[in-house]
Amino acid sequence: MNSKKVLVSLLAVSFAFVMVACGDSKPKEEAPAVQESSASADPDLAKGEELYLQNCSSCHGEKGAGDGAAAAALNPKPRNYKSPASEWKNGNSIAGVTKTLKEGIKGSPMVAYGHLGDDNIKILAKYVEHLSKN
Repeated sequence: MNSKKVLVSLLAVSFAFVMVACGDSKPKEEAPAVQESSASADPDLAKGEELYLQNCSSCHGEKGAGDGAAAAALNPKPRNYKSPASEWKNGNSIAGVTKTLKEGIKGSPMVAYGHLGDDNIKILAKYVEHLSKN
């Protein structure tokens, strides 16, 4: 009885190997080439996106629409990056966003991110500017 179980197991394993080795006989079509987004094409924007997703997206949302998971509990609501520059406390330029990141905005949930360091703040500001225009 034991030898029958072993034989059946060996046959099942052998069958599985044959099926995997044979695979699909049709030639596989190549996936269409994926174009790089402008964020992944520019190393600063790619790093900025990483910093943004780690530090900002919970409030501002993945695309900067002010719809992050924490946004509902905040007053005032987080900035929607598509809003006109005139509605931004310090403007939507890299300089304005940098100022906001370094100082925060008093009387709002927008805190300062000085702990990220000047280089990362500059990269993050560039990414926020990118989101505001794209």
